[in-house]
Amino acid sequence: MYNKQYPVLPFTKMKNKKWSFLYAYNIRVIRDIFVYCAFHKKLTEKDLYLAMDKNLIPPPKNRWVNPKRKKKDRIKLEYIHAAKYLGFIKTEDNFVVPDYSTNSYEKKIILDENKSRRFEPSIFSPPFTEKEKNAILKIVLNYERARDFLRWFLDFKRYPDIWSFNEEDFRRDALPIYMLLKIKRGKKGREILKREIDGKIWRIPDKKPHDYTRIASFVFPNWFKELGLIDRIIVFPEFSMDKNPWCMYYPIKIKEGKLTEEEIKEAIFEMFFEPYERRKTIWIPLLLFKLVKKFYCAVDEVKKLIVSLYKQEFSKITLERASLEVMKYAGKLKYPLYRESFIKVDGFYRSYLIISR
Repeated sequence: MYNKQYPVLPFTKMKNKKWSFLYAYNIRVIRDIFVYCAFHKKLTEKDLYLAMDKNLIPPPKNRWVNPKRKKKDRIKLEYIHAAKYLGFIKTEDNFVVPDYSTNSYEKKIILDENKSRRFEPSIFSPPFTEKEKNAILKIVLNYERARDFLRWFLDFKRYPDIWSFNEEDFRRDALPIYMLLKIKRGKKGREILKREIDGKIWRIPDKKPHDYTRIASFVFPNWFKELGLIDRIIVFPEFSMDKNPWCMYYPIKIKEGKLTEEEIKEAIFEMFFEPYERRKTIWIPLLLFKLVKKFYCAVDEVKKLIVSLYKQEFSKITLERASLEVMKYAGKLKYPLYRESFIKVDGFYRSYLIISR
């Protein structure tokens, strides 16, 4: 069904192709490398690698290197090059130093927000503050490949190239894109996606030896979700466009704190109730999908408001605990994000919302 017949998504030809593909999945680590280097003024490259080995710079997962990997320094190398390419650090007289030649104002904000940081092996990388998100997003938006990805959410005629839109344009005009969850053997992601803005299926560019599907399926979704520009939710086979499981990536248009419980409640009645119905049982994955599609706000924000509504109107709203069979069924997707499609309250996943007028 999904083959080479589909058109290829726009892909910018870069003048400087060296390290134009960044496989640093965790954007926080790039921030941490910059802050660590700024605190130390200048380091040898050996010192920087040693800091990573000792987990002084928090690793992207629980450790920097999998002992079974043959190329044990590859992960660290990817993050150092990503920090250099995005302009956070540079090599000067054989030392690694912070780079303030571009976006100096934004970098000062990042350092101010991290002035009390301590780099010790037992301390994890802290979440971004709102100021950091805004600053880092401005820096990342200088990266052509990142802008390629964001342009896929937009009307190509209205935005003819990657420099024809800004963050405000994106938040206002972007519509969701969908990627198949099933991962092919030997691939880091699926090579096709569907754009809601034109209803068409497109192919992700395949630029060997670099496979763009990796950064399109994992790197950029993680970066921009962390920075609060997009979010994601699973589209289960039961309510997908073709009975396949997809992941919907969508723009955040309503920021945290702007949506209310009453708006959520009104939307539930509007979308799920027939005029004659007094009571309704709604599957949580479908409920979340419908609500984020209507309001374009973060999934966690919608969950928080549903839980708040449930606690306020306990007599009219129930969140039914998910059975073992339900969770096993969801697990058949073999995709770790399926848990995000349910609501967790008091340590238990809830699979259905039951609401009365």
